[in-house]
Amino acid sequence: MATLSQLLELPELGLSLLQAGPGDPELSWVSITELLSMNDYLEGGEIIMTTGLSLGANDPGWRDFVAGLSRARVAAIGFGIGVNHDTVPAPLLHAASTYRVALFEIPLPIPFIAVSKAVAGLLRSDELRAARSALQVQLRLLDSARGTQDPAEVLASISQATGRQLALISGPDRILASTQGFQAEGAELVALDSEGSLRLAIAGTGPLTPEGSSVIAAGAMALGFSVRSDRASDRAERERWELLTGRMLSGALPVETAEVLSPGIVLPDTVRAVAVQGSPEDISAWRREPRIGLDRLIGSTEELAGGLARAWQVVDGAEPEAAVMRIEQHGLDLVVGRPVSRRGLPVSARSAASRLRDLPGRASLYAEPRRAQVIWADRDAPFLEAVLSLGSSPEHGAIALSRQVLGPLAATGPAGQASTEPDREVLCETLHALFVSDGQRGPAASALGIHRNTLRDRVTRIERLTGRSLASAEDRAELWFALRTEELA
Repeated sequence: MATLSQLLELPELGLSLLQAGPGDPELSWVSITELLSMNDYLEGGEIIMTTGLSLGANDPGWRDFVAGLSRARVAAIGFGIGVNHDTVPAPLLHAASTYRVALFEIPLPIPFIAVSKAVAGLLRSDELRAARSALQVQLRLLDSARGTQDPAEVLASISQATGRQLALISGPDRILASTQGFQAEGAELVALDSEGSLRLAIAGTGPLTPEGSSVIAAGAMALGFSVRSDRASDRAERERWELLTGRMLSGALPVETAEVLSPGIVLPDTVRAVAVQGSPEDISAWRREPRIGLDRLIGSTEELAGGLARAWQVVDGAEPEAAVMRIEQHGLDLVVGRPVSRRGLPVSARSAASRLRDLPGRASLYAEPRRAQVIWADRDAPFLEAVLSLGSSPEHGAIALSRQVLGPLAATGPAGQASTEPDREVLCETLHALFVSDGQRGPAASALGIHRNTLRDRVTRIERLTGRSLASAEDRAELWFALRTEELA
């Protein structure tokens, strides 16, 4: 920015500051006048040069002249001596001091046009500096599109260069990233793709300089390139994140491995595993949303019986609500696992998996009005998790006890061999249905879609294989404990 001090420092002009104003005012333009009132024609920041043709040396009108220029917020008054006045009139000097308007003397033989050219040169230099600075910002922003810079960092760079508050918005109102203090009300929206599903929101007041506009244009290009490269349409990229997420959920890889694919990713201290279930079309639409950061940790889609599909996502353990809301907006049901440390992600996945049976089937997808069901597993079986941590070898601990209770219905025997019972899964499903229906066989048979006599035959087989009676509260407790332990393990 060009300032009054820069003008006064030019030795070829020989200007003398007689009265300082508040601070070092910025210059916007320069004007020559002999009018007594011109504040209606000014915008602020101008230098007003005069020789005082209209007023005498002791004329009280100098006070009104300065008062009007003060209201117009001029940068300074330049008074040329040796033309109409040999010295700066005392009333002018006094008025400048009263209204705190900067006043400087222009000596002979310096013409006013020389001062005008000097101001124009300062403004030109300031514009060149601003243009060079804007160009440097643009180059950094465009370079970020080829690198790993997070969209939030791109928005911060644009905000710093323009003074605007910005946000990256997907869909109707999903904020992917934003600068601090962003307010959506009244923000201007710039589409970053042909579909208009990805937009840059710009908030702020006051005129935007041409350099600021060019910075925003470069930033919009960088954001468009960066986010579109992360879309699900990029098959290779999606498959890498799917593979990584699957191994994280199984415990084969730690959550920190995400930094390999995205060095700029911000990992939370706690995480959750979320099971997402619904129609394949809705799952696909949810996956196609533009994603950045942790949002990309989505596993592959699993096709289920009955025309359903399921996928898993890793979310922030402390603040999962935003991710949950986005899933609900697609009409998908979900189970949110317990919050755990990064290394405990498989535990969160187990807690979510144990509640999958509680999700509604495909029939609920056509219910009107359709409401997504959200199940939180925060309080699910902490006692069983504690028991499991005491020992999980085939010979000792909770798993060994579970196998002893379930007998042939256990998935594996003491030596690790697979169960030889051909109807093991059917009988375990029947046992679970009885527990869900509080032991009432009518509702259990309806939930399983079988006749009551078929259910009775299955119960007889369960009791024979396990050596326990479902009429006994103690036996039911042991069977429930054993079944849940095997599920969690």
